[in-house]
Amino acid sequence: MFPWKSTLVIDNLALRAKYLQLTDQFIKEISAGRLAPGQKIPGTRQLASLLDINRKTVIMAFEELEAQGWLDIKSSSGTYVSMKLPITIADNITTSAVPYDNFNIRLINNYDFIPAYEPIPPASINIDGGSPDYRLAPIDWLFKECRSISKSKYGQRLLAYGGVKGNEDLRQALTKYLRETRGMTLSKENILITRGSQMGIYLAMSGLLKPGNNAVFGSTSYDAAEWAASNSQANIIRVNIDEEGIDTDHLASICKQQKVHLVYVTPHHHFPTTVTLSNERRIHLLQLSLKYKFIILEDDYDYDFHYASNPILPLASLNTGGNVIYIGSFSKIFAPNVRVGYLVANKEVIKNLSRLRRIIDRQGDQIMQSAIAESITSGELNRHLKKSLNVYRQRRDSFSKLIDSEVSDYASYKLPEGGMAIWCEFKGLQLAQLKPIINSKGLYMDIDPDLSVRFNALRLGFASINEKEQKKAFEILGPAVKQLASLTSF
Repeated sequence: MFPWKSTLVIDNLALRAKYLQLTDQFIKEISAGRLAPGQKIPGTRQLASLLDINRKTVIMAFEELEAQGWLDIKSSSGTYVSMKLPITIADNITTSAVPYDNFNIRLINNYDFIPAYEPIPPASINIDGGSPDYRLAPIDWLFKECRSISKSKYGQRLLAYGGVKGNEDLRQALTKYLRETRGMTLSKENILITRGSQMGIYLAMSGLLKPGNNAVFGSTSYDAAEWAASNSQANIIRVNIDEEGIDTDHLASICKQQKVHLVYVTPHHHFPTTVTLSNERRIHLLQLSLKYKFIILEDDYDYDFHYASNPILPLASLNTGGNVIYIGSFSKIFAPNVRVGYLVANKEVIKNLSRLRRIIDRQGDQIMQSAIAESITSGELNRHLKKSLNVYRQRRDSFSKLIDSEVSDYASYKLPEGGMAIWCEFKGLQLAQLKPIINSKGLYMDIDPDLSVRFNALRLGFASINEKEQKKAFEILGPAVKQLASLTSF
């Protein structure tokens, strides 16, 4: 809504006629681009009331502006800024810089360590880095439940401000759910509801790391978690990753040499290589945490998607020393746009991180959180997970067969036990040059610029595309890889 009353001010003591003052101010606002061509103007009665002037004054101003070509008065629908403004002014509006660009405002950080987001064209085929297929999610059930909750007396209270820790029903439901599915001993006071796992990571990094603190990440790791550590001005230290996950012997040697404040791990399944952290290393990591007094930030985003056998219990379930902060998310289960996650820690950490969360987000979507609580207690969540697991297992298998048939001469991989992606290493070609070739043919892939250079490898998500879409993707990817290999060989 344009601030008419505060912008168009009439000076009763001025010598210039009031209708001309109003005319001048309209011309100024249109010339500056604050009133855009085609924008509807309030009627003469409404504007006269807003400005506390006689309606005849407004009528005279409108007639003058129409005569000069600034306004179009249409008896059937109202008054509008003209689409055909005086040429010099129209040129000024379309070619001049946006007014805000003229201000000399500079941030203390340009955040250039975070790459720009590149949206995927809607008609394209996309092999992402490992996202769920939102088409499988019980969205109709979820939003039907949201509507039902919002119409109830209880639900209407959820439309007001609520507790910053999150919906009480969800925290209580999660307490029972995490005990039963992950063997974690906790109460609702150990849980903070977040908008997805990324908020949990950011809150933990911001609350735990000071500038100059040492945060340990794998030689390959989740980039957005590293961005959160960099934003806290922490030093990032790399530890080796192999077929059993994070190399805890290497970590032990690092701890002997320098103080480690935090270790970030993705145990199910390591991002991006998809390997599962072994039981032996889980125990060793916990022992090192107690010995050297560092925090383990366990991002267990992929726990629910394990195909070969039951998943290994989280580090947090063995957390006798209280050194583990556990992060999970429903965005991976339902859909990326269902921004509900959770952070589990001791009560004091939860209390303080709740205060920090209040700075950036007063509270989450209480209605959606309540609906997800109902999905847990009613069994809808488990039904969806069971169906998704079967579908994703089939898609993993069909995707791997396409790798074998279309690009096996150039790619190698190990079939992952779970998760939503395959870590694929390439040879005989430079992956950094693949993007323009496949994009021109309508295929988009998550080609990480760092990983593609350091390891010549890609994280290929199979869960979000069905078998028909996978086949179309490889009809483009296969020839593109062969084309790139032939160019590289010269």
